[in-house]
Amino acid sequence: MHVQPENSTMKKILIVPAVVTLLSVLNVYTALTEETKLLPAPDVIPPATEEMQHPGFWIDRIPDPDRVIMTPDEIRRFNEKNLNRPLEFRDINRETISWQRLDERYYQGLQFRRSDPLSVASVNGDSLKKGIQSGADYLGRSTLYDRRWIPYPGRVKNDIIESMDVDSVPATVVPRYGIICRHTLNRRVPTENTAYSSQFNWLDVFQTGSYETGRPVAILHKSKNGDWFYVRSEFSYRWIPADNVAVGSPGEIRYLSEPDNFIVALAHKIPVYGDPRFEYWMTDIYQGARLRLINKTEDGYQVLVPRRKSDGSLEVAAGWVKPDADVNVGYQSFTQRNIIDTIFKILYHPYGWGDSCHERDCCGIIRTVFDTFGIFTPRAPTHQFYYTDHAVTFPKELPLSEKYSLFDSVEPGITICGFGGHIMMYLGKVGDNYFVIHSNGYSYHDADGNEMRVARTSVTDLELEGGSDAAQFTNISVFKP
Repeated sequence: MHVQPENSTMKKILIVPAVVTLLSVLNVYTALTEETKLLPAPDVIPPATEEMQHPGFWIDRIPDPDRVIMTPDEIRRFNEKNLNRPLEFRDINRETISWQRLDERYYQGLQFRRSDPLSVASVNGDSLKKGIQSGADYLGRSTLYDRRWIPYPGRVKNDIIESMDVDSVPATVVPRYGIICRHTLNRRVPTENTAYSSQFNWLDVFQTGSYETGRPVAILHKSKNGDWFYVRSEFSYRWIPADNVAVGSPGEIRYLSEPDNFIVALAHKIPVYGDPRFEYWMTDIYQGARLRLINKTEDGYQVLVPRRKSDGSLEVAAGWVKPDADVNVGYQSFTQRNIIDTIFKILYHPYGWGDSCHERDCCGIIRTVFDTFGIFTPRAPTHQFYYTDHAVTFPKELPLSEKYSLFDSVEPGITICGFGGHIMMYLGKVGDNYFVIHSNGYSYHDADGNEMRVARTSVTDLELEGGSDAAQFTNISVFKP
């Protein structure tokens, strides 16, 4: 018996507009690409050379690259001092900088001081509502485009806002505690859908950072369907998928998140296996992540891995890491050799705005590189610049000759530089050029007028158009006692 397909005519009517819309978007994108001649930048961006793409080139130029810049005790005191830095101070121009006002206006959800989420006993409900509502307000007032570069419909926006369930926040919030059990991206609002501020933009404005495996969080709220948690981490308030968090007691979590014996990941990503023969992949840990070390032999590393049970609670599983994995037992010694070696492990990796796609952005690589030494920094570039006593701020209009004279007085590896929107690590001077390494989301124009998109971690000089143009710089900071 022949059966007529249900609503076949209607399906054709619905499909045709969708195809036309998609083709229209692709045609416009093709036209824009042809008009601007958008091309991928080469791996070696002039005036950098091929030999400069290797850490040894820069290390060999340092008189004593194995000198210990800060001992473990000095790093501990360094971290303690940063935990108590004032929220208001004057820069070298005698202008007042208030982190509280900046956090409220520009960095909503990001914190200047690194905190201990397991010490959060309670939170004022009205304050928490204000933080969650800021994401809803941003979504409601902004014209945003989805992954098809089509404006978000009001209905979709309302669904996301409703899922935040702001009205259910009580007057006083008593948190539960959790530990990140897999590398997780954190979001401004509880959705995995991407959003862009303009058509054909490629930076997801919902994406704000990432948390490494083993990091503790205070769980302050959940979405209406329970799929998302609103958490306080060590440096931010953000939404994360509930599946990436295991709930436990502070004692259980501290045992895993504050190990006295551990491995720390040095490479971008390290696989962890569920058996000592490395046949069954369990998870990946990313640069800066730590796992409690149980045993180290010539056959590899046995570690403890936080896992989420089906009911959301914490369980601890045995894991194994290969003997040749790029990890260190304990924190690395804070030397210029180790710093430069570690940041070059991210060379050529794609730029990840807000650590999107489990990659890193400019402040993301600075944070995780320093994490491998036990030096804890915040998330935002401007915050990172002021996480040391050796921070110099100057007007953007300062002549280049005077800016370069500041570089002549600092050391490679331990010096970061840039401005509020971008941060880099200084590598050194070769001839008349000063060079940095950074996760670079910018583009520049070549001699033929072609727009060359970098969009990866690269070595550049300080006169390249875009984020590494010293004409934009306002900050140079050195990480030392």
